[in-house]
Amino acid sequence: MKALKTDLSIFDRFEFANQPVGVKYLFKKPAEIEQLDKAMSFCEMVKEAQQRGTPFYMSKENENCAGKGVLGMEEIGPMAITGGLGEKLEIFEDGRANGNLIYNVFQSFPPIRKGSINYVVFAPLDKLTFEPDLLILLAAPGQAEIALRAMSYKTGELWKSQTSGVFACASLLVYPYQTGNVNYTITGMSFGMKVKEIFPPGWVLISIPYQKLPAIIQNLKEMKWVLPSYTDGREKFLERDRRIKAELARELKEGL
Repeated sequence: MKALKTDLSIFDRFEFANQPVGVKYLFKKPAEIEQLDKAMSFCEMVKEAQQRGTPFYMSKENENCAGKGVLGMEEIGPMAITGGLGEKLEIFEDGRANGNLIYNVFQSFPPIRKGSINYVVFAPLDKLTFEPDLLILLAAPGQAEIALRAMSYKTGELWKSQTSGVFACASLLVYPYQTGNVNYTITGMSFGMKVKEIFPPGWVLISIPYQKLPAIIQNLKEMKWVLPSYTDGREKFLERDRRIKAELARELKEGL
């Protein structure tokens, strides 16, 4: 793994209740990092890194849900493909609805190429020593607004949440890595994370891929985190809004 050179200290300024988590995908077993000593779902490993406070790596033997399938470590099993599991758990009316969702999920979030990843490393931010492929934030809504605004500060790009009621691991831990797109979801909306009580509801999980990380960091350094309009109050904001619109109208008229 490449040693960490990117300065991630700007994320300390958020004072997150839970540490951001760096994720690294590897073909070869990492040296000097302990393997996870139990089995759990892929998405649950983000919480495990926050609680454990030290880096660890997983292999397919450590994953007991759909994660090893979306990682390309093994084929997606028939219980998921046929849709029978979603029907039995009463998430869907019948297997065909579940099967249709599985098809749509893997059109939007295709599994990683089979055999290319054998290990995944997780590390909390304060113990991160490698360049992450993904940085996962568990943010309050106000913190999430700042992080997502930093993404679009210079580009104006839309904030897009691409997710589904199941296979949240594919949307948060595979889709951003393969596409370079930031993705986010609200905790409490995904079946697996909800029933396993991984995160309390109402928080924002944001997955930042390495392709977007440098620009977001730079924008966080340059932009105002708390905009004046956020603290003005309604009446003061409306007055500011009227004044700015009048100024713009004059500028437009003078430019004609």
